[in-house]
Amino acid sequence: MKKLSFLFVIYDNGSPISYFPLGAAYIASAIRDAGHNVEIYNQDIYHYSEEQLTAYLREHCYDIVGLSVCGGAYQHDKVKKIYDAISYSGVRELPQIWMGGHLAAPEPEYFLKYMNADLIFIGEGEITVKNALTELAETGKVEKTAGIAFLNEDGKCIINQPQPLIENIDEITFPAYDLFPMEHYVLRPGNGCASTARTAYMLSGRGCIFKCNFCYRMDKGFRARSAESILSEIRLLQERYKITHVNFQDELLMSSKDRTIALCKAFKESELQFTWECNGRLNFADNEILSQMREAGCVFINYGVE
Repeated sequence: MKKLSFLFVIYDNGSPISYFPLGAAYIASAIRDAGHNVEIYNQDIYHYSEEQLTAYLREHCYDIVGLSVCGGAYQHDKVKKIYDAISYSGVRELPQIWMGGHLAAPEPEYFLKYMNADLIFIGEGEITVKNALTELAETGKVEKTAGIAFLNEDGKCIINQPQPLIENIDEITFPAYDLFPMEHYVLRPGNGCASTARTAYMLSGRGCIFKCNFCYRMDKGFRARSAESILSEIRLLQERYKITHVNFQDELLMSSKDRTIALCKAFKESELQFTWECNGRLNFADNEILSQMREAGCVFINYGVE
């Protein structure tokens, strides 16, 4: 099978504050697992201009340029500038443009037709990107992979059947931390922790069991990681990057009282020393659970109030 080269562009958010792109890091790991080459073009950290991206693509050859985009008007305009930068590179064969995230996935036809994307990923991406890469390497095009949208030869938007969610998320390879300038990310202060803390961003689970009006979600249900898997990743982060604080980025670590208490118990029984923060709900925030969380190192809870 042909080995493909994939350039993941982390677009510039126009801010001196950069958050670790967990989604892109997970997809980068999946691409490597599939046996392909992946590199990161980190515009967000280094604030490269679109002109610099154009020059970079003239000097380096890639089969695919990938973007994971969430947000609104600013991100929409930024994607257009990045597409123009790719087009202006003038290389004989332009790389395919693959997009995912909550900006493109709800309206794939728009981004296929007006942003000239070749492929839109809808939903969870780890399995989909592996299958899409395999199909592209073997046939030269991607049309049969589940979880994608594309334009057919007549210019019609085709949305394939959804890719089933990964049931056991403990099996997902950890994010490709080594592809990112981690020292920049870990030095960004967390909430409620020491000013000298070294912070990592993680997921303890995926999804949410609730349906708040203010929240937009494409997938239903909640899938939790085991405490063993979470602690294994924290151990790796401490060994590599001396992490002392964890910011759990999932929508709702406090998915239930029982799960939260079980995680706290596992954290307290582990040999690892760290503080942490998470997203929570007030209906679970009684004295018992808050005391357990504090004893387990929790220093900050971000509540979504509807």
